[in-house]
Amino acid sequence: MTYIARVRSFRAAVSLAALIFSVACRNPAESGDPTACQQTYEFGNTGCFEVSGQIVGARGQALNRISVVVRTLGDFSTGATTFTDTTGSFRLRAFRMIGRPPAAGPDTASAYVIAADPRTAGLNIPATVRDSILVLMTLTPVGSVPTPAQVTIALRVP
Repeated sequence: MTYIARVRSFRAAVSLAALIFSVACRNPAESGDPTACQQTYEFGNTGCFEVSGQIVGARGQALNRISVVVRTLGDFSTGATTFTDTTGSFRLRAFRMIGRPPAAGPDTASAYVIAADPRTAGLNIPATVRDSILVLMTLTPVGSVPTPAQVTIALRVP
């Protein structure tokens, strides 16, 4: 009987400790705006940036299903990739995984926004219809809502 009372007491203590830990370790951005720069947890991050825009053809027509990739020239997460929708629009977010914001001055980073038509690619052959633009991104701290850099890329589709 005493053993059962101790187990219940232990379970209560563990439950209370888990509750305190979950509240104490909660990301402050979780309870705020879901569009805010979130903490990624796996390694942590110190900020993020967003880029949005449109991919169009040579005559200004919206291009659907175009691959858009962001490649940074710094310590950011890789693999920020998406496809355009039926209006040719896209939106991407990348996170700074290493380093800290500067002590003074603006918090910026350079990144290439690359658009490619995957229909012009082959096995181990890159897309022949592609283009890119170099963009200066402004980083936003965790918990704040980033203002996306706006880009438009025109591709010469066949």
